[in-house]
Formats: sequence, C-alpha cells, structure tokens
Amino acid sequence: MRRITVSAPGKVILHGEHAVVYGKKALAASLNLRTYMSVTKRGDNLINLHFPDIELKLSLPCGIDVSGNNTKNGDVTSPIPASDDVIETLKKLSGLDVDASQSQTLAVVSFLYVYTEISKASKSPLPGIDVGVQSELPIGAGLGSSASYSVCLAAALLQLGSHINESKFSSNTETDTLYQSSWTHNETELIKKWSYISEKIMHGNPSGVDNSVTTFGGAIEFRKGNITNLSQMPEIKILLVNTKVPRSTKTLVSNVRTKYDKYVDVIGPIMDAIDAVTTRSIDTYSNLLDNGHSSPSLYKDLGELIDINQGLLRTLGVSHSRLDRVCEVTAALGLHAKLTGAGGGGCAFCLITPGTPKADVKEVMSQLRAEGFECWKTNICGQGVIRHWTHSEHYNIPPGFLPE
Repeated sequence: MRRITVSAPGKVILHGEHAVVYGKKALAASLNLRTYMSVTKRGDNLINLHFPDIELKLSLPCGIDVSGNNTKNGDVTSPIPASDDVIETLKKLSGLDVDASQSQTLAVVSFLYVYTEISKASKSPLPGIDVGVQSELPIGAGLGSSASYSVCLAAALLQLGSHINESKFSSNTETDTLYQSSWTHNETELIKKWSYISEKIMHGNPSGVDNSVTTFGGAIEFRKGNITNLSQMPEIKILLVNTKVPRSTKTLVSNVRTKYDKYVDVIGPIMDAIDAVTTRSIDTYSNLLDNGHSSPSLYKDLGELIDINQGLLRTLGVSHSRLDRVCEVTAALGLHAKLTGAGGGGCAFCLITPGTPKADVKEVMSQLRAEGFECWKTNICGQGVIRHWTHSEHYNIPPGFLPE
C-alpha cells in the first residue's frame, strides 16, 4: 500500500495527581481524542511535512545524518536516545526559521531523529515521503498530545521500514469500517520503545506513562516508575473540559513540595488519602466491568470518589477558580468533575453515567461554552495505536487522510 495512515489516542489522569510524586499510585487512561498521521511514499528524495495544528509546512532532503547517532545498523530493537549535541545539530539542519515555535522545532527534530535512526536500522534507507498530521487534542493541555504524535510517528515509520507487519485487520459491519486491530505484542512494544525516544526529545526525562497509555490504550497504574497495564477497566463516557488557562507543572509541583516539607504531618495524610481514592477507584472500575457497566451504585461510588479527590487537590492548592467553576456547573445538574493533570488551569473531566439524561449533558456543555470553556464528549479506556485501512466514522479520520 502506497499510503500508511495511523492514529493514537491522548491520555487523561483519572486519579493520583501530585501524590504520585510521593511514591503513591496514579491511574491514567487513554482518551479517545486522537492524533492522525498519514505517510505517503514519494518518487524523489524529499520529505514534506504538513502539520497544520502547529502551522508547520516544511520540505527537507532525505539522508540527513549527524555523527553521534548511535543506533546500530539493523538493530531496530535497541533505539538509542538522541544526545544533546545531536538534538542541537538537528535543530540547525531542520531548515526552520529562527522564529519557529518550540512546538514546531520539537516536532521536526523528533521526526528527523526517528526517521534517520529507523532508516539506518532498515535493509534499505527510508524513501522520500509526504507526512501529514492532524489532531483532535488541544496542544499543551496535559492530554498527551506529544505522546500521541510520537506513537503515530513510531508506528508509521516502523511500518514504512518493514519492521512491523501489515498484520491482520478487523472489520465492523455495523459501521462499514475496516481498520487495523492491533499489531503483535512484540511489535507494539517496539512502537512504545521508539515513541519514548521521540518523547525524550520533547520532554527531556518523561515518565513513560503517556506513551505507554497511548500505545496500548486502556488504562495503567503508575507507581515509582513501575507501569502496570490494567485489563479490568471498562470504557466510560466523559465530558472533557479545557479551561484554556495556562499553567506550569514544574511550579505547581514545587509549591506542593514546599507545603509538604513545611507541614508533612498534615500534607502526608492528604497524599495517603489520594492514594486510597486511587485504589478504591481501580477496584470500582473493575467491579463495574464485572457487572456489565450497568450498576447505578458503582457509578455513584465513582462520582463520590471524583468529588473527594477534587476536594483533596483543592486543599493542596492546585485547583483554580476556572476549574472550580467547572465543578460548580456540573454539580448543579448532579454530575461529578475534577481536574486532571497538574491543575492550576489545564483540563477537567466530568463522569457521564449511562443514566445521565442527554439533555443534562447538552445543558452543561452549553453553559460551559458560554463561559469560554472548550468541551468534548468522548470516552476513556479505548483502543491504542491502530492503522486505518478505510474511512471510519467511529474514529473520525480527518479529510485527506484516507488510504488510497
């Protein structure tokens, strides 16, 4: 096939924010707002990048290489992270203007490094290609937009280099769709490895949570650097709300640390309580799956745990007046919301249970949008990275991304 089209989800932290810094567990899940990447082979030695979400359109020659790239020829299973010197060299070779944004620079440099290293590990160099990227995820909102891009990048280029197979696809006769169900476990692990190489260029020292969730989908438990895939997590509908308030994760984490060091006997138990909420939530999700997603009492428990967690985070000082307003608007109609991620702005999510009237969801979204918030109805714990074969309404492939 001449064109490869892949997509990968974003991620949302459900519980455990900030407490995870102190050795507690966190619960993260895939978010079915997706990034799409289309790669089309060319007949020349050019790479054309078109990333409209970050206003990037760039043409580069194939064969860019720098001394210091260390991935061994043919050893695609052991990717080597880019050194600082290599990153700086690639920035100079990228052809970007001096006034390019950080998002543009990091997207191009991570692309060039992964393309170059996978090309070196392939039987023959990767060809000239046209690359298009579009995303449903807001950028810089703590929803894993960079991980989603990195996973798409790894999956598409590994496929282009024939390092992962065009394995079996599955069909859905109800929606007349045909899409890649999954690669083998080993192939998916390889995608995760290469996406982490891209993420390191983006973030320096990422935890590995975002690209793991985005690669495999579903949900994970994360604690002290250990990532555990959770199989007992149902797909749940949520309302995602972007406050559009910028925040600094580093500053928020630092402020909590100051409080913790000063009032360890007070803040320590709050961290323990957040950890207990996370544990109870994981158990409740598992019980909900066992009950066929239809237990009102379990959904009630999830709502209460969300409220408790938001209260604890507010006590830590990481909420924001706009986040509090989201909770007020949703609570007025009996819904439950909390911040997700570092707080101080960013995003919140609201649980939508099977019994929630559609009119209530519509009213909440109308009120929030009237106050300047962005809202999306979506779901969590869905599928990870996939390859698309034909148009799928379920996955909302953007126009121009359909395989030929």
